[in-house]
Amino acid sequence: MRKKAKEYYLMHKDIPVCLMEISEDGSLGTVRRNESAEKHFPIGGQMNNMKFHEWWRDRAIPKTRHGAKNALQKLGYISTDSALVNNLALSLSDCYWIKPRGEDLRWQDVSLFTNDFVDTFGEITINKDKAVDIRNKTRFDCATSQGELQKKWCIDDAGRRYMIKGNYGQSYQQSINELFATKLHEQQGFTNYTRYYPVKLVVDGGIEGLGCMSYDFCGEEIESISAWELLQTVKLRQNESYYYPLKSVCINMGISEQDFTDFIDYQIMTDFLMSNTDRHMNNIAVMRNPDTLEILGFAPIYDSGNSMFYNVPFTELDNYNTDNIRTHSFIEKEIRLLQYVQNRHVVDIDKAEPDFSIYNMDVTERQIRIPYLKSLYERKMYKLKRFQSGKDIWKSDRYGNAD
Repeated sequence: MRKKAKEYYLMHKDIPVCLMEISEDGSLGTVRRNESAEKHFPIGGQMNNMKFHEWWRDRAIPKTRHGAKNALQKLGYISTDSALVNNLALSLSDCYWIKPRGEDLRWQDVSLFTNDFVDTFGEITINKDKAVDIRNKTRFDCATSQGELQKKWCIDDAGRRYMIKGNYGQSYQQSINELFATKLHEQQGFTNYTRYYPVKLVVDGGIEGLGCMSYDFCGEEIESISAWELLQTVKLRQNESYYYPLKSVCINMGISEQDFTDFIDYQIMTDFLMSNTDRHMNNIAVMRNPDTLEILGFAPIYDSGNSMFYNVPFTELDNYNTDNIRTHSFIEKEIRLLQYVQNRHVVDIDKAEPDFSIYNMDVTERQIRIPYLKSLYERKMYKLKRFQSGKDIWKSDRYGNAD
């Protein structure tokens, strides 16, 4: 039996872009678009209503996020979709939200960029034993973010919004990898990246652990649009690489071809060095002014934690095949991503030798893993040097091995 639906306006700041029916469990029903505000309609949902329904579903916290089931039970939500509706679909990535029909609310009343909030959902997923439901202390209690890792949004004493991230399992390597990536970008003199800082967390069982934090690069005048959302504006062929469709969309939206290749070349090569296997299309984004709708360029590189063989047991690191790494990116095989690079020297390999002692902060197998991580990274550096000397290292020799 279908749950009773209520009507909400989807708002872009104070501009109503459509009227939606949403049931108690967060399911989206009929959508009536405001044709006069068509340009403010979410890019990912502009092609048709099916795409818009997908955009709405993607806005919710993933059901697969670690600790999500426990948080839903504690907070009394039916699903992550109902949690989305309860929090007016607010986000710290853009300026979209939902306004119940008939209520006198404005953007200035609800914006997470300017109003205080408590991310109760995120607090519980990170620390399920200690978190307290403090929704009664604030009108809007939770900010949403994509991804399966434990996360929560916070506000510092200066009013800056920042995200804290945890890790999978007992290891802290994903957080340390973010610090490792920060150092790599710093050494390169590259500026368009998200800086991560170490933070201490109290995790399951009251144990003090290591996480990382980063400040929000979005705000009242900057919102983020993922590459995946941009790709929803074009028809993709089955098994087609995302690279060329994304390039075409970005250029049509006003990003120059030079800016596109400079950024993507750098990102591909640094991801290759770190063996980042998670540069999927929600981990690449462009920035937009929500008022003028002007595209401002690529968002700073973020989410590099799933790298440096974080999920490979140390017993398998000694003989690990770095020519056959599978990744979530434009294409599946990591080494073949290099064929898209136009400027092979955008990364200075002589300034890509970070200090591996950073991994001493980990608690799992650190004395065993560190020499292997360093050896594998040096192997990737050697391959990148060959690539920069003109070798197409993704091509196989007669024995089936990469050159």
